[in-house]
Amino acid sequence: MKNAVTIMSWNVQWGRGADCRVDWHRIIAEIRRIAPDIVVLQEVAQHYPELPDNDDADQVAILAAALPEYAGCYAPGIDTARSDGRRKRFGNWLGSRHPIRAWRSVALPAPPATTAKWLPRTAVVAEVAIAGRMLTVVGTHLEYYCARQRMAQVEALKRMVVESVPSGEAQTGDAQAGGSRKGIVPPAVLVGDLNFSPQSPEYRALAAGNRWVDAWTVAHPGKPHAHTVGLHGAPWPDHPYCCDYAWVTPDLVAQVVAVEVCTETAASDHQPVVLTLSWPE
Repeated sequence: MKNAVTIMSWNVQWGRGADCRVDWHRIIAEIRRIAPDIVVLQEVAQHYPELPDNDDADQVAILAAALPEYAGCYAPGIDTARSDGRRKRFGNWLGSRHPIRAWRSVALPAPPATTAKWLPRTAVVAEVAIAGRMLTVVGTHLEYYCARQRMAQVEALKRMVVESVPSGEAQTGDAQAGGSRKGIVPPAVLVGDLNFSPQSPEYRALAAGNRWVDAWTVAHPGKPHAHTVGLHGAPWPDHPYCCDYAWVTPDLVAQVVAVEVCTETAASDHQPVVLTLSWPE
């Protein structure tokens, strides 16, 4: 579609398919098939052989080599030193065909957990220049185990949205690489595996307050969310449901053209979600 921007979000489970086989060729092939302007991936690992069926590969380097047309940035939530001097990392990766004027990794809140397990979480925030205008793209993967932490992260993503910016700043993108502005500057998109269902308290909290609008409800009014996980017989989960989303700030609602869940691929336990926005040249 001419005068449009496509944003793809996918929890790739470190390249591990529904068949429990790690194969980055399948992941790359699906990204190339969809050919988005911006791609946001969750669960990308570096030197993390402890993950089920994984090896010691640097998956950020795999993405850079396979997708040279995308400028990439990586925001790991887990980042620990190994005895061999390498870093073991796990988190969110964002790639863009358009110039990234600034980006940063934001640590999301982790209040004391009410569960035995929890993982540190981040959001990657990138300010992307598209046809002379700026779009802020936020990619994240919220807490799975602890509902208390997940709700705190939802509230943080709402607070981060900037209500107003100095005239022209949101469009000129004058921040330097690494990110000098705080908050999320509209127009903005929030994508990722949010680890809650459309019926959950966290969903209702994110939708409240007119900070974020679920783009699915704009593109498919009155229709249930398509399932984004559990479609192809992976060991987890035991039933299909929706936990992967695309949200937009209210100023982008009129530009939502489509939200699609790509149901055919089994290259991960999750399905890709693709948001299409109209975009003036």
